[in-house]
Formats: sequence, structure tokens, C-alpha cells
Amino acid sequence: MAGSGASPALVTTAPQTVSSPVSKDLNALMLLERQLRQFSVGQRIVAIAMLLLLPMVVLSAVSAIILNDQETAFRDSVEESIHTLLPLTTLEHYLQRALVDELEAQSNESIPDFGGLTDNIDNTFSNIESSDHRGDLPEHTVLSAQQAWRKARPSIKRLIEQVRSLHPRDGRAADNLDRQELQQSIREIGQARRELALLVQARYMRAVAARHSQLRWLMWSWIITLSAAALLLAAFLHSLLRPIREIGQAAQSLGAGKMGIRLPVTGNDELTALGERFNAMAEQWEASRQTLLTEAAEDPLTGMLNRRGILASLEAELDTHTHRQQPLSIFMVDLNRFKAINDQFGHSAGDRALQWVAAKMRESLRDTDRAGRYGGDEFLIILPDADKTQARQIAQRMMQSIDHAAGREPAYPTVSIGIANAPEDGRDIATLIEVADAALYGAKSRRRHGGIQGDPATD
Repeated sequence: MAGSGASPALVTTAPQTVSSPVSKDLNALMLLERQLRQFSVGQRIVAIAMLLLLPMVVLSAVSAIILNDQETAFRDSVEESIHTLLPLTTLEHYLQRALVDELEAQSNESIPDFGGLTDNIDNTFSNIESSDHRGDLPEHTVLSAQQAWRKARPSIKRLIEQVRSLHPRDGRAADNLDRQELQQSIREIGQARRELALLVQARYMRAVAARHSQLRWLMWSWIITLSAAALLLAAFLHSLLRPIREIGQAAQSLGAGKMGIRLPVTGNDELTALGERFNAMAEQWEASRQTLLTEAAEDPLTGMLNRRGILASLEAELDTHTHRQQPLSIFMVDLNRFKAINDQFGHSAGDRALQWVAAKMRESLRDTDRAGRYGGDEFLIILPDADKTQARQIAQRMMQSIDHAAGREPAYPTVSIGIANAPEDGRDIATLIEVADAALYGAKSRRRHGGIQGDPATD
């Protein structure tokens, strides 16, 4: 009797050749996951928390420092603009008033502090000259502003000396001033103020560009950090969820009765240990299931299929016969003198007789044939792809072999065989067995009445 079996299948993912960027990213993610699986779940959680939180804390601190520095720089820039331009603007304003004879001396008020304003302007240019950022400023603008101030400086100095020499209540103070020289001083100071305003604007624009550069760097730092964090988090979650999903799918398949279900065992974490235990459980379950199936379908005395097993095989072969339109034959075999052997030699001898007949029948059958103990001393044999002529030849060979051996041993029985063929005698189990049974009892009757030995019945 031929057997069939299936090799256990592993639930694994075969490596594939990939070339697209998405596939490369997936491969990188899988590689990272395999590396993560070398650590326990708890170690991975701690490592991921550190790798995610530490860069973000550092980047948040850096961002706060940069933004605070930019706010300070902006405030300093505004103050610098005021301190740089205010003296020139104030001085220009006072000279305009002097031009229209509205000096404070005429209204019994204090004379403007031209000296203090002049000193402030001198200090402003000195600071620009010695500034560390001098190289960042347009050289021509700096020179133009300095030249304009140098031209206006002598006129302002003479103006200061004339104003100081006037009596506070002298109503002709403005008349003593040279209006043409005053107008020239106003123009030169206005030019110096405009050039200095351009200088302040240039410094401000460079500061703005630097701030924008810092913000872009900060933005890209956050993008890279968050992307790396997302990748690490995805790998971490994948290293947890994929094994759990595989375990769930394998358990579902095992529950559906599929055989050979195994989980891939990689890494050293708790999920790997769970996969190993699942595989061991699956192996034990399959062994137990196979034992139960064998016990349910096998006759323990002869090692052949029992009644349930041989009828299930006949049903399957009939389905194949119907689908392929190929011939099918069955034998109903009965032992002759079996009751007499039991009575004369005992039930142990009867059991040995059944085992011996089963072994002799196997010798005469093909690898594709199926034989089973139908009940008591009756056997049912299935012969796929065997027409009536082939079935008669196999039956004659089997009967002759058994009769010849039984003739030398009184404790061994002979057999009678009844044959049925599909589709000639029927297309269902009940009909075929009924026809084979009728042929069997016809053959036994002919044997009892001196029929030809080794001639199986067919009708």
C-alpha cells in the first residue's frame, strides 16, 4: 500500500532582488529590524527612548539659544541704529533751526549742545573704524560717510565757537553766522547721515541674512532629526508588530488544520523565544494529530486502513475518476475457512492468519493501490486506473499466490475475490460495494461447490 506525505513548510520570506528606492528603503528597514531583534524588548524601548529624546532635547536647547541670540541681536541692532543716526539727525535739526534764526539763544533758552553731539558722532565713526564687523560692511559706504563728516566737521566747529561767543540775549546771533557756510554744513551732515543710514541698513541686512541662515539650518536639523526618529520608531514598531502578526497568522493557519507551519527564528528577544516555543508546540501538535489520524484510519492488527480509512480513500478516488474519466476497480476479499481456523487453532491463530493474508495481498498490489480491512475477515481493495481486464489479472495473481502458500500451512486460509468496475457497475460507493459483494459471494459459492481455483468472480 503506497503512502503519501508532505514536507513541513516554513513561514519565511524568500529574499528578492530589488532595485527601486522604496525597496532599498524597505531592505534597510528590515536590516535595522534584524539588528534590533538582537536585543530584548525592554532594552529596545530604553534605547529608542534615549535615541529619540536625547537629540530632541539637545536640538530644543540649541533652538532656544539661537532664537534668544537672534532676539538679542535684533534689539542691539535697533539700539545701534538709534545711537548711530540720532546724533547726526539731531545735529542736522539744530543747524536747520540756526539757519532760520531760531537758535535757543534768541528765546532765552540754553544753547544746543553742539559739542556733545559732535563728540557722539566722532565716537560713532571711531566705533565703526574699530568694529570687528568692519569687513562685513560696504567699504565705499563707510568711506563716503567718513568723508562727508570730515567736510562738515570744521564748519560745525566754527559754528560752536561762534555760538558760545554770543550773549544769550543778543538778538542778532543768527546774523553773525555765515548762512552760506551753515547751509554747506547742513548739506554735508545730511550726506553723512544718509551714508551712515546706508551703512546701518547694510549691517542690518547682513544680520537678517545670517539669522535666516541660522533658521534654515535649524529647520533642516529638525527635519533630519524627526526623519531619523520616524525611521527608528518605524523599525522599532516593525520589530515588534511583524513577529506578532506572523505568530497570529501561523496560529490561524494551524487552527485551520494546515500542516508544516513554522515561524522564522531570528534574534534573541522574547518574540524569538515565543516563536521557538510555537514551533515546538506545532511539531508536537502535528505528531499528536498524525498519531490520532493513524489510529483513526489504520487497522491496528493488519496495519492496513480500517473501514473508515478505506471508504474515505474510495471516495477520493471516485472523485478523481469522475474528474479524469479514468477507469477504477475495487476488490471485495473474504477469507475462506477463517471460522474453522479460529475454532481449530484459536483466536491468536486467526489474528496471525489475518496478518499473513494482508501481507500476501500487499505483495500482489501496485504502489498506487489501496487496501483496507472492511470488517471481520473482509478486505476492500481500490485499484485506480485499472479496467476490468487489469483487475481480473491482479485478482488471479493474488489468489494464486495466497492459495499456493496456504496449501503448505493448514492455519492459513485461502481467499475469494469479488470485482466491481466503474463506471460499468456504478459510479458511487454503495453501488460498487454492492456489486463487488454479490460477485464475492458468487465466487465463494463456486468454491464451496468445487469451482475453479484462482478464478475471481466479476458479476
